Amino acid sequence: MGDAVYRRARFVWMVCAMGSMLAGATAAQAREPFVFAAFNQAALARHAPLPAPAAFAPHAGMAVVLDWTNETVLEQAGGEQVRLDGEALRLGLSRRWAWDDAVIGVELPLLVTGGGVLDAVIEHWHEWFGLPNGGREQIAQDEYRYRYVRDGVTVFDVGGSDDGIGDLRLSTARCIGTAGCWRALVQLPTADADRLLGGGLGGSLWYERGYALDRAGRWRGAIAGGGAALRADGPLKAQQRTRVPFGWVSLGYALTDVLDAGVQVYAHGALYDGSALDALSRAGGQVVFGVRYRGAAGQWWLAVQEDALTRSSPDFVIHVAADWGAD
Repeated sequence: MGDAVYRRARFVWMVCAMGSMLAGATAAQAREPFVFAAFNQAALARHAPLPAPAAFAPHAGMAVVLDWTNETVLEQAGGEQVRLDGEALRLGLSRRWAWDDAVIGVELPLLVTGGGVLDAVIEHWHEWFGLPNGGREQIAQDEYRYRYVRDGVTVFDVGGSDDGIGDLRLSTARCIGTAGCWRALVQLPTADADRLLGGGLGGSLWYERGYALDRAGRWRGAIAGGGAALRADGPLKAQQRTRVPFGWVSLGYALTDVLDAGVQVYAHGALYDGSALDALSRAGGQVVFGVRYRGAAGQWWLAVQEDALTRSSPDFVIHVAADWGAD
């Protein structure tokens, strides 16, 4: 048990270590670090105040972020059985206000869940790239079913579909020139915890810094590390961890003056205790790769997210985002 905990903690914090090594390659700082505002979109992670990477200098603005998530997990261990199978659309609407080197913001997430339409597409995607399907072939396509049985007792059994709001998020940041930014997040439990839509009260604190690997700034990204504290409701309340470390590292390359391509690795500690199932006990890890377009009015992102650590992260997410300045 001790070795497993050590391996999970080592994975989470190696992201920050990798980023520190990259940042040390040059003293040059990227004015616009390359990041994706993407984090773990799994249903069992919605209660956690895991922050979205930002890495921008303090400025007022608005953002719209759409994550189209599809996950399938079939797992059994000892007296536990879990099926996590469904699709969700999360639309995050946010607004920022800035004063000097500080910024505050608010995000209202809207959620729509259901059986979806992506199962067949994802199976072909995995086949094309030689990736595992995680048991998708064992169940019917385009269904929504989340069920967890422990020692013969059904802990939760959620089906059908939902639409509503997620957990409201308030954020603030203080940046010190090119030295990086301290950021904080407070999450309010405005979502339905019993339907696995969120319901987590908590906060996060982290340090984020951009870097450049060359003097021209064509290779640039960001590193971050921090921790979250939370208290959530719902059927898994007794198993939820109250403290979770997290971190990420990103790297992008400027293909043209306005178009970048890059990759990001995001990792966090396990969100639950007292389970032999990977879906509950394993740390989370996501890999995002895609492009960013930088226009005069704002920036736009298009990316795909895959699970670096299976079962504890969704195996396929389409990420679309837009961010623009506001008076």
